[in-house]
Amino acid sequence: MSNYQSSSQLQRRVSLTLLLLIAVFVLISYSILRAVIAPAFGELEMAAAKADLHRAQAALSAEIDNLEAITADWAPWDDIYFYVSGLNPGFRKSNLDRPTLTNLNLDMMAIYASNKRFVWGQILVDGEEVAIDTLEILDPRLPASIGLTEHRSDQDRTVGLVRTELGLMMISSRPILRSDDSGPVAGAVIMGQILDEQHLAGLRDRTEVDIDWTAWDSDHDASAEALFAAKERVILGSQRLNDIHGEPVLVLQTRTPRSISSLGSQTIRAAALLVIVAGALVCGAIWTMLRHMVLHPIEKLEKHIVELRTSGDLSRQIVMPRDDEIGSLAQQFNSMTMEVNDARQALLDQSFKAGKADMAAEIMHNIRNAMTPMINGLERIRKSFKVAENLRIGDAITELGSPDCPPERKNKFFEYISASFEHIKSVSQNSIEDLNVVSAQAKQIEGIISDQERFANVAPVAEILQMDQLLDEAANIIPRDELRSIEVLLEDGLDKQRVQAYRIGLLQVMGNLILNAYESIKRSGTAEGRISLAAIAEVVNERAMVRVSIRDNGSGFDSATRQQIFRRGFTSKTKGEYAGLGLHWCANAVASMGGQIFAESAGQGRGAAFHVLLPAAQAR
Repeated sequence: MSNYQSSSQLQRRVSLTLLLLIAVFVLISYSILRAVIAPAFGELEMAAAKADLHRAQAALSAEIDNLEAITADWAPWDDIYFYVSGLNPGFRKSNLDRPTLTNLNLDMMAIYASNKRFVWGQILVDGEEVAIDTLEILDPRLPASIGLTEHRSDQDRTVGLVRTELGLMMISSRPILRSDDSGPVAGAVIMGQILDEQHLAGLRDRTEVDIDWTAWDSDHDASAEALFAAKERVILGSQRLNDIHGEPVLVLQTRTPRSISSLGSQTIRAAALLVIVAGALVCGAIWTMLRHMVLHPIEKLEKHIVELRTSGDLSRQIVMPRDDEIGSLAQQFNSMTMEVNDARQALLDQSFKAGKADMAAEIMHNIRNAMTPMINGLERIRKSFKVAENLRIGDAITELGSPDCPPERKNKFFEYISASFEHIKSVSQNSIEDLNVVSAQAKQIEGIISDQERFANVAPVAEILQMDQLLDEAANIIPRDELRSIEVLLEDGLDKQRVQAYRIGLLQVMGNLILNAYESIKRSGTAEGRISLAAIAEVVNERAMVRVSIRDNGSGFDSATRQQIFRRGFTSKTKGEYAGLGLHWCANAVASMGGQIFAESAGQGRGAAFHVLLPAAQAR
């Protein structure tokens, strides 16, 4: 097998192992999200549905309590007490008329004497009067009137829901007493409100809950007071309500949108996508590090050894400027081959001088034999990377992640994984011995730290940035409580301008300029501060640029200040404030991105404008 084929196999195995790891990681993460996050959102949604049903029931109870309060206000009253007793006939003309029901928001009102004798009553349905005998529940001869038309004690009262010929009704009945709540009971005052669509619409407005109700029938489940049913888009809640006799009379219903579940699904999808992206980035970084630090150097060393064996030219050196174990191995190998080459040359010279060619051949044979163990050791190192090929650790981890895996099988998988890692440890120890490296781990860590330090010094990569998004993010530097007095205006066309720059550096520059504008407005004492952010395309010295302008109506500056404003150490702020570095740093940062910055102002108290020229993205 050629060197290219062997190295390709190693790379494929490493790649497949990393892909398997990220697939398992994503699968486990998604399963956890589905098992933990999704039910939590469902519980929140069900709690919201229960709260809506409770609010609806509380609102209806409040309506009933209000009706009871009105009845309680009329029942203990001397005027109505004497009217029922026949001693105040003028009470009817002055108080018992149609406006009374309208003002009290009643649909029905009736007065009975203590002997169940009907005294006065009125029913209004859609503004029209209906005969009082329409309501059979007020017929003293029927059992349904118990507790309504007659009260035997001054503590008696009846309030709640009742089914009538006119529909479901809230009703309240109290005994007629004197104004000081003394008796004897002279009769009963009955007040009612029909539960119609207008009443239902009022409850919806007050509770902001989608409420409905239906009369109780045999199709409803009598065993449960509250039921909840989750549909595709809503959760239906229903509550059984009893009438004044304790019998089911009404089913109160609510519809709660399933917006929380939708939000939960979006959250899980976003989290899964984030896990996939993060896993891909991590695997990419690991692959790059393995390729740079292990695979490529081994391939290079193996290729060099094969070339030495093929050509026999021991003077050839392998160039591997590394300060880790593999770099040390390459240096030792170069030193050894040079020593062997020098020894071979010395032996050849001696052979030629002495005329003993057979002796030189024998020595060369010995040298070749001396190189064979080294070559075999490197071959063993290469083969040791194949150890993961026959191990099925990924399958074991997948099985362990399955909720259906029995405990006994899980123990076997744990034992298998433990034995696999012991085998890997043994192979790794043998490889370390073959490389003759005493302090491998410490030096490897030192090499990784050295590589990371080199990577940290790499210049940042320029990105294509959309100005509306960047300026909107930079404007967050203004305190939120100040946004009531200072208007930040993003001009039209910002979304069409894109620049080529370092994102973090440019974000800091724009944030600094916006903060300076904010502080300038505060210093000027302007009542209505305004900061305008705009960007237009320009051509400067035959180069496509974007001019970003930040204008304010703050304190401004004069011409003398404009000439020094970007000089290090200069500031126009009051003594004691930290200043003098921001604009100087901004100028240097913009220059490092290939841009320019300048400022202008019409004078003190007339605001200022800062302009930043940056390379346009389309120019690259």
